Order: sequence, then C-alpha cells, then structure tokens
Amino acid sequence: MTGNVPHLRARTRAGAAPLLVLPGLTLLLVFSYWPLVRTGWLSLHGSDLLGRPTRWVGLANLERVLTDPALLRVVATTVVVTAGSVVLATGIALVAGLLLRTTGRLVRTVGGVALSLPFAYSAAAASATFSGLFTPSVGVLDRAAAALGVPSPGWLTDPVWAVVSIVLATAWYEAGFAVLVVLAALSRLDPSVLEAAALDGAGDLRTSVSIVVPALRPSLLFLVVTQTVTGLQIFTQVQVLTRGGPAGATTTIVQELYERAFGAGVPQYGVASALALVLLVLVLVVSAAQFRLGRER
Repeated sequence: MTGNVPHLRARTRAGAAPLLVLPGLTLLLVFSYWPLVRTGWLSLHGSDLLGRPTRWVGLANLERVLTDPALLRVVATTVVVTAGSVVLATGIALVAGLLLRTTGRLVRTVGGVALSLPFAYSAAAASATFSGLFTPSVGVLDRAAAALGVPSPGWLTDPVWAVVSIVLATAWYEAGFAVLVVLAALSRLDPSVLEAAALDGAGDLRTSVSIVVPALRPSLLFLVVTQTVTGLQIFTQVQVLTRGGPAGATTTIVQELYERAFGAGVPQYGVASALALVLLVLVLVVSAAQFRLGRER
C-alpha cells in the first residue's frame, strides 16, 4: 500500500494540472482570442449611424483598406516611423553600450542609469516633453532658432519634419529600454575572451567589432523585434504631438483606426476592424521575417 503512494500523488498532480492552467487560459480566451474573433466578424459587416454592425459586406472593408491610397499612405507612414525609430533607438543603445564598456565601474553605472531614464517615462509624458521642444513659435527649438537668426524647419507643421519629430520622440522613449538590454548583455560577456583579445593586441575598436557586437546579436535581435512590434502600434506620440497632421502626414495605423472607430462623425467599426487585421498581419510577418533572419545569421 505504501508503494502506491507516489503513484497516487503523481496521478493527483496530473489531474490537477488542467485546473491550474484553466484561469490563465480563461483570461487568454476572454481578453485575447475573443476580441480577435470579434474584430474579424466586425470587419465583414457594415455599420449604422451608431456604429452597430448591420449588413454583411464580406471582404469589402479589407479591400478598401488595401486599395484606398489614403489608407495605404497610413500604412507606409507607420512602416517609415517604425523603421526610423527602431534603427535610431537600437543604434543609440549599441553605441552607448560600447562606449560605457571601456569606462570605469562608476562612470558605467552613472552613465547607464542616466541613459536608461527615458524608460521610466510613460509614452504620454515623453511625448509631452517633446511637444515642449517642437511646438511652433513657443517651443524651445523654435525659440533657439529665432535667437540665432536661423529659420525653423517647422518641426510639427512641415510634413517631412513632422515625421522626423515623431521618429525622434519615439526613438528617445525606446532608447532607455534598449540601453538596459545592451548593458545587461555586455555584463554577461566572458571576460576571458576579452582578455585573450587584449593579449593578442586587439584594440577597443577591433574588439568591439569582432567580438562584442557578434556576441550581442541575440540581444539586438530581441530589441529589433520588440521595438518593431511596439512601433507598428504607435499612437500616443502621434496623438500628443500632431494628431496625425499636418494634412495626414503623420497618421499611423492605430491613429487612423482610432479616428475611424471613435473620432468625430459616424463610427466605421468595419473599416477600423479591417485596419486592425492588417496591423496584426503586418506585425506577424515582420516579426517572423526578423526571427528568420536572426536564425540564419
């Protein structure tokens, strides 16, 4: 009888396993999969004046998203802002990490804390900070340009510079987390490899290029993927700085989705849902491509 006790305990644990998974699975179904199914269903319907789904339209909303030049411009703007902010934020973190690696412990600690401070901000707070820099006429940069007698580029009023402003604000906000990841990866490097490179006469630049950067590839891939997913869903920076202007130059997918569903006028939940599905597919495709490229390298 005593010999059967372990088997009884094992069977009890095996029987309890589904019950332990059930709460998490329920939350996943309610807050992830059901909204996704609902979004797909809404994208196949038209809406009445109150935004309630009415008639079946099939793939008409999705076709509209994929053929409307204005909506295609929104997708292109989202990709440009995402690519620019990811490259800039990751580049800042990598350069900062490589420079701090060659400094003393105190400088490395203080520098790491200072550079990672943007991570403590919310997206809204970071955007409000940059609004104080870029606001026409009264912003810090415009005042500085006026004092120097230099014409302002129109940070938030010129279509090109408005996109640049969104990229800069997003990159600054994302760089804080990127610095933390890079510094954590640098702390895990094998000191013996670096010492061997130093004994072989390799300088800091050669060591960084040939040893440190290749060792950071998994962390850099993680950063690129996570920041790409975040960038494709950018909304707060656009809403605070430009509200999609000027003339729709900085309107992103989520900004357009918000305006279609909750902005002024008749709600267009069908088109908004189709935009959400396009965003989902875009995130999945880009993430899969980046993981594939990372594995091949």
